[in-house]
Amino acid sequence: MILAILVGAAVAASDPCKGASTPDVNACGEQKLKRSNARLDKYLQAALARYGEDSDAAVRLGVQASETAFEAYRSTECMTVYEDWKDGTIRGAMELGCEIELTDHRTHDVWAHWLQYMDSTLPILPEPKPTN
Repeated sequence: MILAILVGAAVAASDPCKGASTPDVNACGEQKLKRSNARLDKYLQAALARYGEDSDAAVRLGVQASETAFEAYRSTECMTVYEDWKDGTIRGAMELGCEIELTDHRTHDVWAHWLQYMDSTLPILPEPKPTN
């Protein structure tokens, strides 16, 4: 019993979204998603700035169009995850986890495709790591 309590405390200390009540887990997930979305926006704005209106309108429009498509995909995918888990209290956490993971992947894709150079020039922003 004591070992289980200590293990639970260690898990909660390593990830504040684990080992708490359902409302706490969901609130924590919402904060992670907020940070993940803010970082994606920062990377998108940097990509759009790199391809300013006068430099390459086709790339700029493509970045914007791919973001619109990503948002539609993320919404559909993660609402389907929610639907799959609809009978459990974990449904909200599963949907938030889906959104966070897809947003983090999108941020990395933006970085990899539009914020790096072909030569040894440093990228415009550092490589993004998963949201914690």
